[in-house]
Amino acid sequence: MEETIIVQTTLGPVKGIKKTSALGNEFFNFQSIPYAKPPVGELRFRDPQSAEPWTEVLDATKQGQCCPARNNILNVIHGEEDCLHINVFTKSLDPSKLVPVMIYIHGGAFMRGSSSVEMYGPDFLLQKDIILFTFNYRLGAFGFLSLDDRSLEIPGNAGLKDQSMAIRWCKENAAFFGGDPKNITLFGESAGGCSVHYHMISSQSRGLFDRAIVQSGTTLNNWSVVPARNWAKRLAVALGWSGDGNTKDMVDFLRKAEPKTIVKAQEGILTPHERKDRILFPFGPIIEPYISKGCFIPRDPVEMCREAWSHSIPIIIGGTSDEGLFSYREVFDHPDTVNQLSCEHLVPLELELEQKGPKCLALGEKIRQFYFGDQQPSIEVINNYIQLMTDKLFWHGIHRGILSRLNAPDAGDTYLYRFNFDSPTFNHYRILMCGKTVRGVCHADDLSYIFKNIVSTEVPEENSAEFKTIQRMVNMWVNFATTGDPNCEQIKPTIWKPLSRKTPPFECLNISNNVEVIELPETERMAFWDTMYPKDLLY
Repeated sequence: MEETIIVQTTLGPVKGIKKTSALGNEFFNFQSIPYAKPPVGELRFRDPQSAEPWTEVLDATKQGQCCPARNNILNVIHGEEDCLHINVFTKSLDPSKLVPVMIYIHGGAFMRGSSSVEMYGPDFLLQKDIILFTFNYRLGAFGFLSLDDRSLEIPGNAGLKDQSMAIRWCKENAAFFGGDPKNITLFGESAGGCSVHYHMISSQSRGLFDRAIVQSGTTLNNWSVVPARNWAKRLAVALGWSGDGNTKDMVDFLRKAEPKTIVKAQEGILTPHERKDRILFPFGPIIEPYISKGCFIPRDPVEMCREAWSHSIPIIIGGTSDEGLFSYREVFDHPDTVNQLSCEHLVPLELELEQKGPKCLALGEKIRQFYFGDQQPSIEVINNYIQLMTDKLFWHGIHRGILSRLNAPDAGDTYLYRFNFDSPTFNHYRILMCGKTVRGVCHADDLSYIFKNIVSTEVPEENSAEFKTIQRMVNMWVNFATTGDPNCEQIKPTIWKPLSRKTPPFECLNISNNVEVIELPETERMAFWDTMYPKDLLY
């Protein structure tokens, strides 16, 4: 018979279950604990409200529903709006000393994903004495629809506010599960990494955590803010709204729509022109149209970064060597993405240049020349395009985030990494996105070495390079969460030091078959992108 246990939380008692990890470690598993009211009916699209307390024991032994979204792997739309739940994984509920807390924010372009154990199994991390919290937050229109009309109380960024409420719940309840509320590390990847960075600069999350790990996404990536356009109206029209009536009528219409129809419709409201501009999604973080009590993004993130409350906390930041491989399938599905590459669409939108104007066209041609030289952009030179997407969509935003932090007067330790481990069998995201014949280290490939996922039916053999990389990543991340220093036995004799200078070139820990400290290989490419930005926009 499976062993269960009851823990009292600030909202009520929860029942968890004892499990055994893929590596043979026993742990306690609590899933689907509510941290907010179900955001349904009049609460759809609005800021989250704290969950109501309960008195009866809540069954937290099974995984709950994800938030409404499309699962790209299964190509299905699934989930329910009653999804604002937290999961807790811990080896001991009564340790002799409270253990470090790690809180993970999942990615998915703010439109997809969940905290499911199928993708974020705790097995690898629970080799160590930590507590892992994961949670769901609202996605797409449910989490990021924004309206100017103050009376409707839908300023936007409800998904980020969900996250902040969840992090606060974790801090308030950590000790009940054996965790130290004074030693919390927030980490995430892609949209999750961008979210971590938002919590580092927003006053709404001030002081909720003590360290941060920012993986493959920051608030200064050019997809971190969705341009303010009439997304809500376009969604309503796509769902069949006639357009008759005022904004409140439109919201009433949207609140009556079935969640799955919203998910399906929101994917189609980007125009071909917007897709060429690399606007990746219509609903995501947005500069809120007015200041409210819970305002999360009141102004341009560049400005928020300069005044971030978190400058002094230690961080790890970095990405994978071939982030842009996530575009590989898109290029083959839509060859004109490269074959008809227009120079003006290469220029970052935040520069606010007139697209057909001479300055924008000249800058676009400069970018084309830098990445393609005399070659015509085409599917035959796809690697050039992959490198362009690596830099434009990921590394330059990471680079700008580093510059902003290092030039703050009270900057804490900043550790830069570059994940470059190219496994033929265990880089699961590359295999899913590109097939088995393509090599390189894709966006999100690092996650397979931190979390157990359903793609890896078996743990790699102990003497394999893959298993050694798992041990390196886990020990670095957990050592950092424990002490603020990621150095560990698994990377010796290499010593990973925090960045010591405010300007490039920066040294990074290059994580490949071996680990070594090198000058960031993307340094020259970052300098090229820097030349496009006036300093007040760069950081």
